[in-house]
Amino acid sequence: MTDRALCWLAAVTALVLSVAGCSLGLTTPKNDGGTRCSWLSSSAPPAPSGAVQSDTVVMIDASASFWPKTGTSVRLPDDLARLVTAGLVTGFDSGGTRLISLGVFDGSSTTINWELGDVPLPVPAGDDQEIAAEKTNAQTCLQHFVTAAESAAPGTAGTDVAAALAGAGGRLRGASPSDDHVMLFTDGLSNTGCLNLSKAIRQGQSAATVLAGCPEHAGLAALKGVDVTLSGVGLQAGAAPLTTAEQAWVQNYWQALCGALGIASAGSCVTAPQTDATRTSAVSRLADPAIAFPAVPVGSKKLNLPADLLFAFDSAALSPGGQSYLDIVLQQLKGQRRTITEVVGHTDQIGGADYNVGLSQRRADAVQEYLAARGFADIRAVGVGESGPACSPEYTAAGVAIPACMAKDRRVQIVLGG
Repeated sequence: MTDRALCWLAAVTALVLSVAGCSLGLTTPKNDGGTRCSWLSSSAPPAPSGAVQSDTVVMIDASASFWPKTGTSVRLPDDLARLVTAGLVTGFDSGGTRLISLGVFDGSSTTINWELGDVPLPVPAGDDQEIAAEKTNAQTCLQHFVTAAESAAPGTAGTDVAAALAGAGGRLRGASPSDDHVMLFTDGLSNTGCLNLSKAIRQGQSAATVLAGCPEHAGLAALKGVDVTLSGVGLQAGAAPLTTAEQAWVQNYWQALCGALGIASAGSCVTAPQTDATRTSAVSRLADPAIAFPAVPVGSKKLNLPADLLFAFDSAALSPGGQSYLDIVLQQLKGQRRTITEVVGHTDQIGGADYNVGLSQRRADAVQEYLAARGFADIRAVGVGESGPACSPEYTAAGVAIPACMAKDRRVQIVLGG
């Protein structure tokens, strides 16, 4: 394109934005008579009787790991501005009152910042072509708020995805969860709050177990049946990229968490990366704590892998998260040129002793087969059931189960060679 053509295009674009009253330099949209952005400053009217009301809540991760260092740019999947503005007008041509909210989150539930809160989209009118034009104009009007959200500095260090999800759930006003939409743009590297990934790994807890202990119950419970998507998971910008295995584990963890939340279409809640786009940070961001992924100490003879991170309850089929967890460990073992001689399956004391031996053997076999497929041959697999506990006793004197102790006993032990 020639310089003359570029100038002409810039002039036309400026004129369109001026007519629409949506210049990105404005603090708030103009509310002059006839402006097409006046709806942004209106309050939500009551939903008409019998009308379908829907809510769309979009939240952007402001943490340092999701953004490059101040004044720098990186190429990452997903055009953030385009996806956020498009997300806000989801269901634009549907009926009823459609409320939209745009929030920014960091490492605490107390520092969520709402750039937009419960704003009703304009009511579309006309034929399909006219409605499409109105939708495009609405996106243009929203660009100012999206830019402000992208430029927001975190109020505290870290990433609290549980707080973001609970905050989004608390914003839902729709009559039916099936009409609501929640979108999180985040790398998913949650290092604070009840969904702290380092804590889940350290304690060997599955996503469902971690969720059950979350205090943000009301907001999280409101997401049941809602269309929830997470974009950018595992793709951090502020530090070195995760390994392929680490990225896969993070994505699988949130996929499992979506299932535990009971959201709509849980199997596809973690979106696939789209075309690369430039991401730039213009503000200073507090440093994020790193996620403590599984580590193999040099010279170690045995590794205890939590069964809850490898298998679903009462199952001997390696879960997707379990496979990626093993891949993280195997990558380190290969780097240390270590071998594996034996895999030993253990269970807790729930169930009969004979059944537990069988379950532990099936789990040991499953791990042994997975290791063999990745180049670790001549490994003996054995199941010992509830014998050889790592924690004892599993019950109090009154016969009450001690879950933390039982979790330690449910494990797969890997015996290492040279």
